[in-house]
Amino acid sequence: MNQGFLGNMHTVLCYIRLMQYAEEVGADDIFDNNALKAKLIKQVEKSITRNAGEWETSYVCRPSQFFNSKESIFYINNKEIADFECDFIIKTQLDDGSWNITWNWADYPEEWAVSKNWWKSNGIITNLLYLKGFKKI
Repeated sequence: MNQGFLGNMHTVLCYIRLMQYAEEVGADDIFDNNALKAKLIKQVEKSITRNAGEWETSYVCRPSQFFNSKESIFYINNKEIADFECDFIIKTQLDDGSWNITWNWADYPEEWAVSKNWWKSNGIITNLLYLKGFKKI
């Protein structure tokens, strides 16, 4: 990672996983994990979409993209928006227990008809783990 910030939340998540895996196996001689951690703390804070009004209708980055508990190193700098996401998740749950998917595969409508349910399942798991990590359920 250079001095600038990454523009893709998925790439940021890959770096977070690299950091976590390196910590788990004690691989601190390959790269400076502390420097990566410091950079990621800033990157996550910058990546999260602060305008929560966009969350319900747009494919944007929420805290749950990067962490799912108050014990995360990313929580302290994102406390207010992370806590807000708990309320947002509870408020926006649909009657069937799922949540809206805010994006689609416009070029592949038939495939999307099937995949949308798979993505809803992923959203259910992600949201419930987030609420559980924040002791809301």
